[in-house]
Amino acid sequence: MPGDEQLEFLTFHVSLNKSSEVHPNQTLQHDQYLSMIDMMAASARLQHQNARVVVLSDQATSFEACREKLDEIERFDMDSSKLMFERTKAQCHYIQASSFANPLVVIDSDILVNAPLKDLFKRDFDVAVTWRENKIQPINGGLLILNNRRPEVVKAFFRKFLAIYETQYAQQGAWFGDQLALRDAVGRSLKQLKAKELVEVDGCRILMLPCDTHNFSPDNRFAEVAAYRADKVILHFKGERKRLMGPYWRAWLRPRSGSILARLQALAERWRIARHIRSEAQLPAPTLIDEEAS
Repeated sequence: MPGDEQLEFLTFHVSLNKSSEVHPNQTLQHDQYLSMIDMMAASARLQHQNARVVVLSDQATSFEACREKLDEIERFDMDSSKLMFERTKAQCHYIQASSFANPLVVIDSDILVNAPLKDLFKRDFDVAVTWRENKIQPINGGLLILNNRRPEVVKAFFRKFLAIYETQYAQQGAWFGDQLALRDAVGRSLKQLKAKELVEVDGCRILMLPCDTHNFSPDNRFAEVAAYRADKVILHFKGERKRLMGPYWRAWLRPRSGSILARLQALAERWRIARHIRSEAQLPAPTLIDEEAS
């Protein structure tokens, strides 16, 4: 059953043309990103039926084609050449103004909420981050979970995060800089992140969650979405893996809504996945572009 908490999910999207491309994995069209936002929002509401979905964007991006309800679109003036810095700045602005009536999940659009998050909020933490086996960028910036027990502590942490980005990694405003700044804001090495699940930094209680369960990126193969991943709370379809997001959603999550039509369509989707698996078995493994900041 979906969780009872009214969690707030905060995502980000700006429509960019080819001339403003900032990363080699930026290959999808605007309408494809909107489709991912739809799936992310629907998955959040599948697990938390009262979920509120907010999008941060620039002044021009249109969201009229979104099928899923967006509760709010907050717009800012942005420099698209420094997109990740602008995203962090917009996130910080929104968080500082928030009443924190409910916990806030800062989430990328290429993520599916695969299981309820409600058990996390039984823990006494302020900010939850996800770590991975990467010494340079051990914390993935695509998912931050902000509790509402001590809002001022959370707001102070995010101000620190933005200040580090602005003063130390401004030259990496287009990409990667947010994760370097986040690493420094937490102030722990990969070894330390793995050693202790809960640490306190400047009065902020930070919960360390492994990406393997709470921000999992499958390999870029259809065999990875051939079954429901019951052991994964969050699925993150980074980079070229985005092609797998729709098939997984249609095959395994959407039918959980209870719709008979969705269940029938899921059977067809699972057949298509099986066909892709057979095709891929005859091809060399795909090469992934470096996408650690995704």
